[in-house]
Amino acid sequence: MTSAVMVPLKRILKFLDWWAMGVPTAILIGTKNVLVDFDEGLQLVANFRLWLSVEPMFGDYTWSGRAVGFLLRGARLAMTVLMYILIASIGLSLIIGWWLLPLILFGLKSNI
Repeated sequence: MTSAVMVPLKRILKFLDWWAMGVPTAILIGTKNVLVDFDEGLQLVANFRLWLSVEPMFGDYTWSGRAVGFLLRGARLAMTVLMYILIASIGLSLIIGWWLLPLILFGLKSNI
């Protein structure tokens, strides 16, 4: 093949690589960074360890204090996991939406 054909073909392949892999990778990295930022505030792993060891909250070492700590940390863990699932599903839907964008813009045409 001549170089007149290969240069446009390389540019098309580079665009397809960017569209199919580059942008979804950037979305995944952004989603991971958002999850890391949320984990600094919500501290899923630390709360999970404290929840399993039934450590009391607020220094109340009575049985009722331990029970309240167990229940509050359990509720906080559930809300944290739901928040992580929401953020991950938003990132995944952005990737799927990006891949479906040409179909949305140009529509599906059936020439049957």
